[in-house]
Amino acid sequence: MRQKKPLLLRAKDAAGFALVWSLAKVAHRVRYTRSDDIPGEGPVIIVANHMTMSEPLAVAGMVIGHRRFPHFLAMREVFSWPVVGWLARATGQIPAARGSANAAAALDEAGRRLDLGQVVVLYPEGRLTTEPDRMPGPARTGAARLALKHPEAPVFPVGLWGPKQGTEHLWHRHSAHFSVGPRIDLSAFAGRTDDHAAREATDLIMAAIRTEVLNAKAQHAVRHDER
Repeated sequence: MRQKKPLLLRAKDAAGFALVWSLAKVAHRVRYTRSDDIPGEGPVIIVANHMTMSEPLAVAGMVIGHRRFPHFLAMREVFSWPVVGWLARATGQIPAARGSANAAAALDEAGRRLDLGQVVVLYPEGRLTTEPDRMPGPARTGAARLALKHPEAPVFPVGLWGPKQGTEHLWHRHSAHFSVGPRIDLSAFAGRTDDHAAREATDLIMAAIRTEVLNAKAQHAVRHDER
């Protein structure tokens, strides 16, 4: 049974909407077609490729454009950065330390957020994409494990194209094209949370993300050809 979201969290989401939407508009030209599949309430898991340090703001802008507020699993170091760390704490983002016991604790916290009917955003790669073709590389199983433990939360793949990899776009505004795919069908793993199921589900999730990255790449190319 889904818990009712506490008043404090609802207020924090409302403030976060205004703040993050404003910052996303300043930092990025966010392009996407709104998906009717993402529900207006209830738990949702969004999985995406991760090209730059700045693009989470663009992802946040896209999610807010669907009238939902995102809660990212973000590397713990981010929470100590000036300004960015304050923003992450103020908007209820979820700190995660990769390769430690805290990583499991972060997934537990993400599960609690889903129980509250929130949107949780994960980057299955667990790092910035470094592949020469800019396509998503190998992934960790955390997103799949979360999805398998919370089958009530639909999982939507998101593909991003536009920003250059790494930190090249940190200090100037750029376009970010998104493609939001249909819900990923994980019904074949119903009732399973074992390692084998998590790996197979991860492969399915990454295939869906790669499909949406190619769609976003095509949209980006069309936009540039029209200029």
